[in-house]
Amino acid sequence: MENNKYPENYFEHYIFSFSGIGYMPNEAGFEKLAKLYIDIEGIDEFLNLIKEIQIIKTNNDWLYFKSIAEGFEIEGLDIVKLKEMAEVAINIFNTISESHGSSGN
Repeated sequence: MENNKYPENYFEHYIFSFSGIGYMPNEAGFEKLAKLYIDIEGIDEFLNLIKEIQIIKTNNDWLYFKSIAEGFEIEGLDIVKLKEMAEVAINIFNTISESHGSSGN
């Protein structure tokens, strides 16, 4: 069963969070989502989301998450938009990591 791959459901929760806030499914809306998610869930949870997104990218499981978005009856979140949502989250995370001067890698 597919959702055994993602037992924590971070990206599913992220998609669901998007459905409730009324932002447009574009870069600006996805940036607002990322910042709101960090404010509510905290940076550690956001890091877990980013890790799960990396796995989704590796597994190319976008179709699975498209069906999740459809299940939540979210308009406009096709595979292209889901990938954009994920990339914006990664970019926001990288920006935060750099601004906090994290020494690593």
